[in-house]
Amino acid sequence: MNKTIADIFAQEDLERSVLIGYYGGGNFGDELLLEVLMNLFTSHGVKSLTVTYQHLERYSTYHHEFGYKRIDMADKKSVFKAILKNKNIVIGGGGLWGLDVNPNIFVLSCLLFFSRFLLRKRVYLLGVGYYNSTNFLGQVSAALAGSAANIIVARDNETQANFLKIQKRTYLDVDIAWSLKHMSLDKTYDVDVQKLEKQIIVKKRTLFISLRRFRAGQNSTYVARITKLLTESQSRPIVIVILEPAIVDPKNYGLLQTWQQTYPNVQIIDFSYNPLALLLFFRHHRNELAIIGPQFHLIITAEIAGIPFLPISYDNKVKLLIEQLGHTAIPISELTHSTLKHFAKEQLLNI
Repeated sequence: MNKTIADIFAQEDLERSVLIGYYGGGNFGDELLLEVLMNLFTSHGVKSLTVTYQHLERYSTYHHEFGYKRIDMADKKSVFKAILKNKNIVIGGGGLWGLDVNPNIFVLSCLLFFSRFLLRKRVYLLGVGYYNSTNFLGQVSAALAGSAANIIVARDNETQANFLKIQKRTYLDVDIAWSLKHMSLDKTYDVDVQKLEKQIIVKKRTLFISLRRFRAGQNSTYVARITKLLTESQSRPIVIVILEPAIVDPKNYGLLQTWQQTYPNVQIIDFSYNPLALLLFFRHHRNELAIIGPQFHLIITAEIAGIPFLPISYDNKVKLLIEQLGHTAIPISELTHSTLKHFAKEQLLNI
């Protein structure tokens, strides 16, 4: 019988859990996953949860207060003590074993293996991704994490197929962020949305564009296409964002500032607000926005809000998501100016 993320929360005893992810780095997708997860833990009555978080001083910028203990992810001693004290480790979402794998993922996977077999902790991988686009380090890391897991809930077919080679208790569901479809959020996040409304002014049909840090080569191509679109699109309002804080991605934020100074029709913003505020902002302006952006969780947020988006893919995880939504993915390496311009015109932007 298949198990979904909802089943895990309903059927498993998640009291005394340590929640681990790349939370606190200021990436929109990771902060979105954490905010959704804390809502889920709260709604299911979990009282004892320890959240690992980078840059604890930034927590209030991105999240509400749920009353759960937080520890610095970089403080290895505190993390180890939390694991010893608690009985569960929950990895909460993310395409950890994919194109963006790094040595930290290997360390995390080793920690899971150690915790399961030496410390006898229960390990849950919920809404995770393991993709063919990963490298050897990613494969080794996934083997360690998969072997350590009591239960894995994969967010797509490719992940399930890859983890089933390692762990029989692997089930198929969707990304954790889709839980937003079943949550009532407006009143809870009204203040957050009001802050965002002051930063981004949308009064008529507007193009919403996001930049992302890519591997070498991908970014220059994408940026070049966006630059040309801006040059030819100076009669319509455009919002350009990075979905990280400016301090994390100063290069792209500097580019945004240059564009803002060059084009009077351009507004810019970095990610310095609660991630659910963006979803609700999108819902409020669903008839006025069209989105160009390659981020996995930006696409999910756009889909939930009912906003058209250009289906750009830079990795397997995004391609699979786009196909799940019934679209044909456009590889970022094949993105052309004519494709961007056609999408803008199709959305009645008259560019």
